[in-house]
Amino acid sequence: MQTNIYSKPSDTARKIGYLRLGAIVPRSEKAFGSEGCTGGSWYGVAPRGFVCTGKNATLEIDSALVRAASVRPDASRPLPYAYGFIRAVAPLYLRLPSKEESLASEFKLGEHLAWWERKGHETNRAEHIGANDLAREVIPDAPQVPRSDTLADGILLGGRTEADPPPFWLETGSRKIPNVSGFEVPAASIFANRVRRHTGIAFVGAFNTGPQWDNRRFAITADLRLIPVDKVKPEVASAFHGVELNGAQGIKLPVAFAKPCNPNAKGTPRPCVRTYHDDGGNLKRTTDVLPTRAFLELTGVQRKSKGTRFLETKSGAWVRASDVGVAVVPQEWPQAAQKGERWVDVSIEDQTLVLWEGQKPVYATLVSTGQDGLDDPKKSKATPRGTFRVRSKHITATMDSDGRSAVSGGAAPASGESPSAEDKHAGSFELRDVPYVQYFQDGYALHSAYWHDHFGLPRSHGCINLAPIDALRVFRFTDPPVPDGWHATNVEQGRGTSIVIHR
Repeated sequence: MQTNIYSKPSDTARKIGYLRLGAIVPRSEKAFGSEGCTGGSWYGVAPRGFVCTGKNATLEIDSALVRAASVRPDASRPLPYAYGFIRAVAPLYLRLPSKEESLASEFKLGEHLAWWERKGHETNRAEHIGANDLAREVIPDAPQVPRSDTLADGILLGGRTEADPPPFWLETGSRKIPNVSGFEVPAASIFANRVRRHTGIAFVGAFNTGPQWDNRRFAITADLRLIPVDKVKPEVASAFHGVELNGAQGIKLPVAFAKPCNPNAKGTPRPCVRTYHDDGGNLKRTTDVLPTRAFLELTGVQRKSKGTRFLETKSGAWVRASDVGVAVVPQEWPQAAQKGERWVDVSIEDQTLVLWEGQKPVYATLVSTGQDGLDDPKKSKATPRGTFRVRSKHITATMDSDGRSAVSGGAAPASGESPSAEDKHAGSFELRDVPYVQYFQDGYALHSAYWHDHFGLPRSHGCINLAPIDALRVFRFTDPPVPDGWHATNVEQGRGTSIVIHR
């Protein structure tokens, strides 16, 4: 699925990034030798580094595998792939299964298909607008797309239309390209592994079949395996995002966001923050309830009433400080601010994130940090506090319930994100191709969360969860950028953007 990029034409040189399956990048005309490059030669790639052709890379851009992987992650969108959650345990097919093969491979398939015939098509539509729909409110060059809640599931799973034909490498039902999933099986195998219920998957297409395959529809995963569409619930993710500061609208700190109420395990955030008005020196609660995560401009004035701290909004209303996530100018400037560098400010108590250019704030939003708040991250699911630097950036990376991730260049981190399944079930599950991952210490990262909409509440197992639109905004803000065509870049020590995490 990937090939490493090295700082020098040597497999012992530092790994500076990697390309994902299907990536096409400019290369040098001449090779730089072949030592340490089994079956191939070293070529320089843009804008820097060297790749070994042979097992994991080719100069033949018209090869079947490169053409099969022609749908690449779109880093102009909050969701670089199409996404979905597995609704029932499913095989990851390598080729199109016959009806008999499907019945033999899938548990209680007859009952499942009967349910699908009755209710499946309506349950597979998006229930709300998604992250890609509102991206242009924050990301000016994001593509204009149709509303997610108007699209059929084939398109939501990456198809060009609702009735795409099978791809060229499956036209006869058999597979014309190798299995690149990393899960090795005999050549005659129908499928390569199974996927558990509630697993999050990235998709690059969906297509219809004919009577020979029981007219079943299939979605194509990013690693070119197949999952029946009836086993997948499309996910369009939260459309929430933060606000630009010191821009055309003149918004300045301090600002706040109304926090969502803490829902039950399967609930959705609901509005619960009340406003108060000054009644002869006493603050009295009004009947107004602010929308979930409502944005509030503050005057900076605060007061106590009956032992409770209140903040004044520019509209004249008051809110309880405990009901909102506040973004303020820090009392002391970190070193990055004093040097005029870009830096990221994260407050665990307020669940807010602010992007800074020196001492100028440029963006503010809500996040979800570790669910154990200010506890010791070595002994709990808390986010570490301190000053860190971005160590690597990935367009997407896979994270699982052991807090480990498929990052390039060594063993997976032993701590950090362990995405829990409060939205899906009581346990935990694998989340594939999590977008816009930025590691700053061990397995701890800033990253998008397409699986929940509870930003403003502590939720993760240690990482800093961002709504997808915010995750792309932050990913573009931090240095260094991921070069065009690359899937990830590793950062030299001390060169990445500073991240300051505090109470």
